[in-house]
Amino acid sequence: MNELNYIELQSEIEKKLQTEEMIVLATCADNKVTARMMCHINDGITIMFSTSKNSQKVEQIRQNPNIALAIGNLKIEAVAELFGHPSSHPFFLEEYPKKFPHLGKIYSSTPDDLLIIAKPIKISLYKFIGKPCEDVLEIENDRAYRIELK
Repeated sequence: MNELNYIELQSEIEKKLQTEEMIVLATCADNKVTARMMCHINDGITIMFSTSKNSQKVEQIRQNPNIALAIGNLKIEAVAELFGHPSSHPFFLEEYPKKFPHLGKIYSSTPDDLLIIAKPIKISLYKFIGKPCEDVLEIENDRAYRIELK
């Protein structure tokens, strides 16, 4: 295991989140795991998306806020927060329409919408640098490192 620069790895992950339009969200409750594609935005490494407050994903998050996200070669362990209506979050209201001009106004004006904020705990970025490895960002420990995969 090799220690890495935390800020540099965090920045690399932020850029990956910004450039990708869709992210896979996996939720679990009552021993049932479900996954679906979501349009998302990010504020640093914090990930935000909107959905109906009556959706299965929201019900699962109410029961178990631990979620997983995947995008390209990133896998993310996070805790989801049910924030409230998207109109009460200025950053989301400003940035979502910039990334998704065709969707931006639709979701924030729907009365049953709910903003979900995913706060990562651990992010792994798969790389092949002559050999397979993962660059890992442990947010709670402010630690970044690379592990070689066998």
